Amino acid sequence: MTAVPDSAARIARITLHPVLHVMGEAGAYGMARGLVAARGATIVEVETKGGVSGFGEAWGPPGFVAPYLDFVAADWNGARLVDHGALFHRILARNYHFGTQNGLMALLSGLDMAVHDALGKESGLPAHALIGGRARDRVPVYGSGGYFTADPALGLAVQLPRFRDFAACKIKIGRGVADDVARVRMTREALGSEMRIAVDANGNYGIDQVLASMRAIAGFGIDWYEEPLSPLDEEGYRALLPRREIPVATGEALYTAFAFDRLLAPRAIDIAQPDLALCGGLSQGRLIGQLCTLRHARLSPHVWGTGLGLAAAVQLVAAQPAYPAVLDSEADPPWVEYDIAENPLQDDLLVNPLRPVGGHIAVPDAPGLGVEVDRAALERFRPR
Repeated sequence: MTAVPDSAARIARITLHPVLHVMGEAGAYGMARGLVAARGATIVEVETKGGVSGFGEAWGPPGFVAPYLDFVAADWNGARLVDHGALFHRILARNYHFGTQNGLMALLSGLDMAVHDALGKESGLPAHALIGGRARDRVPVYGSGGYFTADPALGLAVQLPRFRDFAACKIKIGRGVADDVARVRMTREALGSEMRIAVDANGNYGIDQVLASMRAIAGFGIDWYEEPLSPLDEEGYRALLPRREIPVATGEALYTAFAFDRLLAPRAIDIAQPDLALCGGLSQGRLIGQLCTLRHARLSPHVWGTGLGLAAAVQLVAAQPAYPAVLDSEADPPWVEYDIAENPLQDDLLVNPLRPVGGHIAVPDAPGLGVEVDRAALERFRPR
């Protein structure tokens, strides 16, 4: 076996690039739990001793992960890229008192993503080749939006036309059954019978409210009901299982495959939605995908950050096997979320952003995540 040259395969430095886009209070939008007036993240850059840089996305507002950098760098600086899995679990095991739902896990997620990008560039391979190989040449994406807005003039009716380039869409609900019905009816009437529609309550309901909402909207033909309950209400998801009228999806606020296993093992969810910027990166995303394969559940990564998170999600789904189906007869392939809101962190942070064509994104063949970060944009979006 040929050894990887230390000069090319060891981490020389880790740099954090906080990024922020401010919409302002008048332009705020969001979910049933509340609206946001700004969107941010931290771009993690891993540079090797050979001068190769890999990039990843860490979830959260600027500053959320920075306090953990010195803590993590003690283990990661000077380490071989190929040892990232051992490093991840060493930190997790040694610091079990921390738990996993924190900025440390978000930072480790960005690091894992960046390491895969750098490893791909070192080897000349796309990231999907490092996590199982390419199962599909393109991935289907659904338009994600239908937000609640501070300005009624920017509400659901104005957002619906943006979905027409997609075969599937997702809208926000969760402010009461009557409002859920009104929003779903408006969406169905505007987009027609062929549009696949999913809904997202962002965990704003208890189980009785979820059941009432499901009964009220099921007749409109809903593909899945996202985060019907709080992410930590595992018992609630298990109780909902035999009573649900719509397939259930969740995962954007679950950290590591351990949390997903607690819902996938009892078949309490139908669709797992890991956010690679906080669940542990591509390594944990791949493990979650394998759990989906074992439990015959669907995988659909959550994406609501930067173009790097979107690129990583495309790489993950590219490697997700069609099992138990074969690819040519796959009834419902794994979807990737595509944000339709104004989000320059998704659209302007990359030299050539990934854009859907005919409701699909072609899987990049370029090494690593297959995208190039615009360094000028990193500076332009730096919080002042």
